[in-house]
Amino acid sequence: MKWGVQVVRGNTHNVGSTSVILQFASGRYLFNCGEGTQRLSFENKTRISKLTAIFLTRVDWDNMGGLPGMLLTLAETGSQNLVVCGGHNLTHAMAAMRHFILRSDMGVGVKELRDGDAAAAFADENIKVTPVHIYPSGYTVSAHEQGADESDAAATRRMLLERAFGVHRAPEPTDRKKREPPQPQQKKGYYGQECKEAAIEQVLQKFEQQNEDTTKKRALSPGHSPKRSSDVFLPLATPTPCALCYIVEGPAVPGKFDSQAARDLGLKPGPHFAQLVRGQTITTADGQTIRPEQCVGPARPSSLVIIIDCPSPAYIDSLTTAYQFEPFLEGSESTEAKKDQLMMVVHSLGPGVAQDARYKKWAARFPAHVRHMVSAPEYVPDNNPFQRHLRIHAAMHAISPHTYILPQATDTPELPLHTFIDSKNLIAPRSMMMYDIEPEPKLDELMVVPLLTAEQMLAKVDDVSPPSPRPNDGDDLIVCPIGTGSSVPSTYRNVSSNIVSVKGFGGMVLDCGESTVSQLKRFLGFPRRNHANTRIKQSYTGFLTTLKLLYVSHMHADHHLGAIQLLHEWNQATLLMDPRPRLSVLAPARFWAWLEDFSGVQDLGLDRLDFISCSDIRHVDPLAKAPVKEHKPKYQDAATKLKSDLGLVDISTCSVIHCPWAYGLSLTHYSGWKLVYSGDTRPCANLVSLGRAGDKPPTVLLHEATLPDYLHVDAVAKRHSTVSEAVAMALGMGAENLLLTHFSQRCLDLPRWTTANIEAVKVARYGYVASASTSAGSSVDDMEDSATELDIDDVDAGAGLDFGHVTDLAAYEQEPADQTDGPNTALNAVLGDLKIASAFDMSAYAPRDIKKYRYNTHKLKQVLHDEMKLFIAEESADTVEPSQLTKGKQKAKAKKGKDLA
Repeated sequence: MKWGVQVVRGNTHNVGSTSVILQFASGRYLFNCGEGTQRLSFENKTRISKLTAIFLTRVDWDNMGGLPGMLLTLAETGSQNLVVCGGHNLTHAMAAMRHFILRSDMGVGVKELRDGDAAAAFADENIKVTPVHIYPSGYTVSAHEQGADESDAAATRRMLLERAFGVHRAPEPTDRKKREPPQPQQKKGYYGQECKEAAIEQVLQKFEQQNEDTTKKRALSPGHSPKRSSDVFLPLATPTPCALCYIVEGPAVPGKFDSQAARDLGLKPGPHFAQLVRGQTITTADGQTIRPEQCVGPARPSSLVIIIDCPSPAYIDSLTTAYQFEPFLEGSESTEAKKDQLMMVVHSLGPGVAQDARYKKWAARFPAHVRHMVSAPEYVPDNNPFQRHLRIHAAMHAISPHTYILPQATDTPELPLHTFIDSKNLIAPRSMMMYDIEPEPKLDELMVVPLLTAEQMLAKVDDVSPPSPRPNDGDDLIVCPIGTGSSVPSTYRNVSSNIVSVKGFGGMVLDCGESTVSQLKRFLGFPRRNHANTRIKQSYTGFLTTLKLLYVSHMHADHHLGAIQLLHEWNQATLLMDPRPRLSVLAPARFWAWLEDFSGVQDLGLDRLDFISCSDIRHVDPLAKAPVKEHKPKYQDAATKLKSDLGLVDISTCSVIHCPWAYGLSLTHYSGWKLVYSGDTRPCANLVSLGRAGDKPPTVLLHEATLPDYLHVDAVAKRHSTVSEAVAMALGMGAENLLLTHFSQRCLDLPRWTTANIEAVKVARYGYVASASTSAGSSVDDMEDSATELDIDDVDAGAGLDFGHVTDLAAYEQEPADQTDGPNTALNAVLGDLKIASAFDMSAYAPRDIKKYRYNTHKLKQVLHDEMKLFIAEESADTVEPSQLTKGKQKAKAKKGKDLA
């Protein structure tokens, strides 16, 4: 049976885990699923839909941060009965995801491989996996970490797990061949019902008020049976430093059939041959009995692969004394020698382990024929695996060097590989590298594409603009979109995240989708500062230590799955500072419940986080009758501290039209600027009111523009905004600058809109009390007050595009128009002084950058047009599995690598 080990990615300074896939014809087995794994699978066209099981070497975010997003994607493909295996606290970690995942049709099985549990193993038709538990020196394994857990707390965790992911049904061996094609699952809302039409902000606000106290307290009365599993208290857990190594045994190799021996026994090719190959004894027509061993050679023992995870030198003693590895080591006294069966050892090593004499001595004891894949930061260069994004980003950097920041990367390892151990079988992991185990051990690098650095990619760009001088201290506000895509990551855009640099005060993070930390490390530089970043002159570590605010707009996974890693690394970076800084977290109350639950798995420094619920600082119209508070609210001290930390005179939120607990944000600084962030929303009267509040309109409106105008029906169904609707919202607030973000991953071109569609959006212009879209004498506030009297469909349409006036795509104008086009009188009459820019990943915009954006639109459009043509050409050469590549396809692959190089 053909099978092998394929590299997803290695362990670098940027990514703290190693991921590999064991590939069989009937299944795939992923070891570790850190943040960005899904995006890498899209980049490299690895089919995650065939996954049978996922194994985690540690139950922490380094190794499982990509799992929630991958599970959501697999659910959309109809995937069922996936198994997730890992160590202590795995069930707790998975049950904690109920706050934002409800996919009860998936039937995800969770197998907690606990130390001392005889049943702690995994086996199916392809592999048998045995875990080896290792711990840091001096750690004492407690009783509750050992053996099978049958406590009441464990039962509660399993119940919550099944509510979120359904009941796992182990598939029969023939299921994969006979089952019906998977059907996409119906998306569920927070209450288990199917998602309905977009709800108005008043309905959402009423719901939030009814549930806020329940979410904050997260306590249940005896015998209470809640409707939502997210309201059930998850029993407390304690983080454990356990790391798992895995011994993987493949299937035995059947003996070779000797057809000549069978003929000598009087048999003819046909059914008898097949029966003998299957190990069956046959009786011929003349009564002769023939046994398989008479014409089938002896079966060859199973081949084995060992996957090691040693996070730090503190684990080395526990690892090197583990008795489970003795049968594979030279000089071992074990009577169960399996040295000849071992084909490969994957070494996933944290910093400092590979150069530790204890580890090197132990690794050198494996037999000489064993292939060593050494995945350690010292030996794996910190390449940028997302070459398509890098290609387009380098071309944009050539147009505007101060806006499109070249990400940091290197193509040279810190140490040569031969310094690990004396062996001729050392390899460093590279994405898509394949090592065949059967039918014969062989290294296959056909699918490996050379990874260029940003500087190498920039050298391939024909027209590079010389960087213009720029004052270092001229920008009080810099908005840096780090991820600008919606829903799921793609090769060109990561999911939502933004950082804001406030001169003289520090930074903030506005939404924090998966892989935000990895993106930030490339954008800012880690461990050293990225000198290509001329806008924020801090390393990633420097940014962390001066971080003042983490804001999460709502609980959809693409907006917060990177927050766990960010908080963990913030906690580690500031732990030894004196005094220890505190960090403000502004988010829906349910986000805090998620943090509390996951802190039982990994230390996030919750005792140094000042949490403010978005509902606590909602903007209240001064004309509205606000309830009188008899005492100072608990959040007031935290809100006052946050304003002081960032130099803010006001910070407010508002409910928006997207999902329960979805909010917009407004920040007003004492120096005069005002930033409004929409999060995800339909056109929303609440958000317009928030933007208009105070002494001045927004300096910058950061607004989602998920879909082009011609997909307005999808925008309503998914509760997002079209491009023209986002422009109309900016005009409604009187914003000076509009930065568009959160684009559909289907759209690579610059966003387009028309004057007709902008004017068709029923939002009153800033400075006007009436418009053609509203009745005489009415305002946006009037629309909000009367909204509850209308049907939901009417209110949603009233807040967005008038669908009868949506123009044809062919009539779209590209805007901001390039200055060389000359003035566009009709468009300027609609936009007035509003300046607009379109965001891309890892870019930086001060207000003056948005004003200058229009001068580069023609060049940017050409870059995107050229990339789309290249993408189509590459896709046409990449339509088959690696095992099916013809010579022509192999040449195309080789040419693709040559073109990149």
